[in-house]
Amino acid sequence: MNLFKNKLTIAAIASTMMLAACGDDSSSSASGDEPSNETGDLYLLSFMMETSQFVGLGSLSDNQSKLVQDFIEAPNTGAVAYFDGSVYTLVSDGGNSTLSRYEVKNGHMADKAAAKAKFKGTNAIMMKFVDENKMYVEQALGDAITALDPKTLKTTATIDLSSYIDEESGALTSVPGSAVIRDDKMFVSLNQFVDFDNAIAGPRASVAIIDVKSDKVDKVIYSDKVAAVGGMDDMNNTASFVDEKGDIYFYSNASYSFIEGYQEGWVRIKKGKTEFDKDWVFHMHEAAYNGKKSNNNSLMVGGTYIGKGKFFGFFGNFSNPNNWYDYEWQYVVVDIYNKTVEKVKDLSPTISWFAPSIHLDADGKSVLVGHADKKGGAIYRYDIDSGKVTKEMNVTTGNAYYIVPIAD
Repeated sequence: MNLFKNKLTIAAIASTMMLAACGDDSSSSASGDEPSNETGDLYLLSFMMETSQFVGLGSLSDNQSKLVQDFIEAPNTGAVAYFDGSVYTLVSDGGNSTLSRYEVKNGHMADKAAAKAKFKGTNAIMMKFVDENKMYVEQALGDAITALDPKTLKTTATIDLSSYIDEESGALTSVPGSAVIRDDKMFVSLNQFVDFDNAIAGPRASVAIIDVKSDKVDKVIYSDKVAAVGGMDDMNNTASFVDEKGDIYFYSNASYSFIEGYQEGWVRIKKGKTEFDKDWVFHMHEAAYNGKKSNNNSLMVGGTYIGKGKFFGFFGNFSNPNNWYDYEWQYVVVDIYNKTVEKVKDLSPTISWFAPSIHLDADGKSVLVGHADKKGGAIYRYDIDSGKVTKEMNVTTGNAYYIVPIAD
């Protein structure tokens, strides 16, 4: 339900026209015209088509247009995940939300859900798995986080966030977003929306620290170095991460830099600490970009941490905020430690709302990327060590959205 998905009904209907009618003149120079995956490994895949997304399991060597015919259909405003032998879908439709669990056996996803949970009158936007006994579902319109049993999907606790609305900043609702778990604590961003209709989050960072054993809020911390962090991160929970040192990083896109005075950038919570680091901030617009000292871009919510302080993500800006269909958003590798940004040279720019399609593979050695330009759609693999890009699947029906590795 992030800002981009408010546009997805229009975007999906127009997806066929987009591929032919508009875009950057550059095209991908990734090697190979045919899919290169030889392992046959299964992935949880979602393809966006018209007003729906189609979800199922498949190998990247499969014929995508035939594969998708056997997938289940779900509303396009929703997230998918894989955990402990099951596929989970979390979708919103008509102001209500449904969480469903589909069992996976012998490489096949069941046609019918083994369990369901309903959330009435709210948009449930994100899943966070703690362990085989607990998962969390965040409610964007409910100022709440629900704890559930991952198997039965029965509610075990409700964490009320309404008392943590940042009224000092003019917030109307807390809106939980991107989250990480460290030391039995969940650090979850609170977007603190001041204008929900226009997706304008609060002017400062806000993060709730929740004890995952008791489901109680320890405290809420703030930083004025950036605007609201985390975003309504239903895509793949990538506006935050924990690095190898145990430091937590949150990103703020400053409501897509539409609001004058809002600061975008990364902030940090150091290992063992429960407050923001007052001495560190990384504003993306100040980063060296391909050797140049300054730029006007902002990293959009979407991407994945790939280790050693590096983040594979999206880079661009909305100089024309009404144009969602230009192929002008660049895939990049951000070095957060050294505060630099480098383009991924063998991937052409793509559509701004493609960010959910970036996923780290199970072995941590490569990134899977959904992509489209005026030549068509595909799934690519980016090798982290070499920087090499190879095509894994041609996408001719809809657009690749979620590409989730199946790993237990």
